[in-house]
Amino acid sequence: MYSPTFTFRTHGGACAGPQWIYDHEEPVARFESGMVEQPEQNLRYFDGNPKPVNLQELKLAPGGRPLVAGVQLYWVFQHKVLATREFVRVEVKGQGSERLELTFITRDPGGVATSRRILTLTYDAALASYVYDFMGHLDLHSPEVFDKAEEAAFEYCDPWYTDTPGPSVPFPGMWKKRYSHLVAELPDGTVWKMPLNHMATGIPSPQSLKRDGLFVAVHDPGNNPAFQFVGETADRTSIGVCNWGYDVHFSARYRREELWNPICPHFRIFRCPDEKARQMLADAKPVPPVEYKGFERLPIYTRKTSFEKGLRLTESSPGDVDPWPWLPDGGGLTWEKGFGRSDTFSLRIRKNTPGPSEWIYDREGEGAWTQPWRSSTGVRVTGYIKTERVVGRGACIALRWGVYNYPERYPYHCSERLTGTHDWTKVTVELHGPHPPDSSAVYIILRQDGSGTTWFDDLEVEVL
Repeated sequence: MYSPTFTFRTHGGACAGPQWIYDHEEPVARFESGMVEQPEQNLRYFDGNPKPVNLQELKLAPGGRPLVAGVQLYWVFQHKVLATREFVRVEVKGQGSERLELTFITRDPGGVATSRRILTLTYDAALASYVYDFMGHLDLHSPEVFDKAEEAAFEYCDPWYTDTPGPSVPFPGMWKKRYSHLVAELPDGTVWKMPLNHMATGIPSPQSLKRDGLFVAVHDPGNNPAFQFVGETADRTSIGVCNWGYDVHFSARYRREELWNPICPHFRIFRCPDEKARQMLADAKPVPPVEYKGFERLPIYTRKTSFEKGLRLTESSPGDVDPWPWLPDGGGLTWEKGFGRSDTFSLRIRKNTPGPSEWIYDREGEGAWTQPWRSSTGVRVTGYIKTERVVGRGACIALRWGVYNYPERYPYHCSERLTGTHDWTKVTVELHGPHPPDSSAVYIILRQDGSGTTWFDDLEVEVL
């Protein structure tokens, strides 16, 4: 029978280095409270937490690979405006034993609350898994901040998975996509599931869970991470799933009078047995209808495309990648399946009103799960446009630097604009580095400003 020996160690380098949890001589999780750079700062922390306190790269079995990319050790309140983001200290018990206890203490800058997040790490031989047992203990020094309503909801954790999402486009050295669904046990005995495809996060998510029930990413044999919600924590917890990274937000609800006592959510992380993971997926209720602005199926982005490939939003992304779709914005937009330049597919805008409509892809870049940028990285896009009686500022392909959560920050760079009636015409637009320091993506925009009809086809994107 396997017997662990856990230690919490600090490594040295040019100065005091990272701190890790070890099992014997194997690192199994890393403690992090350092500065976070873009684009991760904007994506994960909404630019509001410069030194987040996390446990990262959690292994769930001896000799295994990390299955959980990060676990928050702090609380978030009031739509991410307030958090217990100041690290105070970590207290250690059980050094060199089979049961390691770490207490991570954080507080908010204004003195509203203090958090003690207690991790007890053990090994379960029946599961052949480490068990990370997290007990929260939040003291609100000023409950008046939150007690204006009868009930308050606080986010107590925002974990991130590893290997999820998969790369949005293929590139050399990319990681492997491993999961197709999230599943959860509900209080009525049924199982909820959500396909991993970036767009299905709009379906109703669990607002409470079965007591001691599981929330699992499936299915990678031997490597399915499970979150278990202990006792009444399951009753209180609602789960939200972020579409860009499949991080899962755990929020707990508390009545006004409960805010004056310590708040203590309790959850565990361990490796779900394969049989249990497969059975949950098999037993899950059908995915409810998913649509985006009237579309149940959308064209997916590839760097060279005639818009022939699509994704049904109730299904998980196919193949080795986790592609984002082209998104419609405005009126008169159609994914054309009966007309195109090189085949029978194209994207069309047809309307009789002034003003813009656009097909938008806003996930090309290192902040969208592709290869890292260099300082000089830019983008060249070529494509073909066909117009029919276009009146106004015309049809074009445009590029702009993108910052998630701040979509209006940078200007459009446009190709030639076509008005009137034109047969298929090749246009080109380029966007050159260096990229703005806060930008981590490029938006590609197929735009018609005015009335008439435009078709877009045979697009090719080159990263410079």
